[in-house]
Amino acid sequence: MGRMSHIRRNMIKENTEYRPEQMLCTKILRKMLGGKYEVLTEYPVSNLEPHGGLEVKYCQPDIVIINKDRGIKIAIRLMGEIHDKPKKKIKDQDQKIILMYNGWDVFDFWYNEMPELWNQKKYSEEDAKKSIIRIIKW
Repeated sequence: MGRMSHIRRNMIKENTEYRPEQMLCTKILRKMLGGKYEVLTEYPVSNLEPHGGLEVKYCQPDIVIINKDRGIKIAIRLMGEIHDKPKKKIKDQDQKIILMYNGWDVFDFWYNEMPELWNQKKYSEEDAKKSIIRIIKW
C-alpha cells in the first residue's frame, strides 16, 4: 500500500480542524481582527434556505468570521487539491451560492493561488497574512 496523503491521513478521523493552513489562517485572522469578531473553525451552518432550485441544508466552512451585533457573517473555505475534482467543484459551487443567498460573504482560498498559506516551510507568516489581505481586499 502506498503512502497516504496528509489530507487522507487526517480526514479519516474527521480531524479537519488541525490542518496547518487552517490553523495558520485562523491565527492570522485572530491577530488582525482582535476581539471585535469571533474567528471560529469548522463552524456548522444549518437551516439554509434553498435558492434557484439548489438545496444545501448544511455546510461547515473551514473558518468563519462573525460579529452578531453588526450582522457580519464571513465564510472562508480553504480549497486544497481535493477541490479540483469535477464533482467536488459542483458541490462547492452550490454551497457557495446557498451561503451567499443566506447572507454570508464567502471567500475561497485556493492552494495554487495562495502558496504562502499552504507552504509554511517556504513562506513566512507575514507572507501568508499579505496573501489573505490580497484575497479579502482589506
